[in-house]
Amino acid sequence: MIAQCRFCPTYIRSWTHERGQVPRSVPPPDHVLVRRRAVGDRIRAARLAAGLTQQGIAERTGMDRATYNRIEQGHSSPLLDSLFLIADAIGVPLADLVREEAQGAPGHPSTGRR
Repeated sequence: MIAQCRFCPTYIRSWTHERGQVPRSVPPPDHVLVRRRAVGDRIRAARLAAGLTQQGIAERTGMDRATYNRIEQGHSSPLLDSLFLIADAIGVPLADLVREEAQGAPGHPSTGRR
């Protein structure tokens, strides 16, 4: 039995009527996953350069270590607020954690941005 959402029961009802199941999130495209892992790599590098452990960052940010680990591994997409907390806990600007290399970098599609 599928429970209806108490905030929007008609959405679940119409979706299940049309599709026969509860909607699932669609995984992001590969180029987004590559970029997410790159952010995790930069977070890890900054943490190690600061001489901090994953547990130490988790305690400073108020998240559990497993959640922090998933962000660092690129398995989880962090909220912007979480990135702010992580940057503050490590002691680096947020831009250092999310800055991308030149547009021609591997895994980065040409977007035509300036």
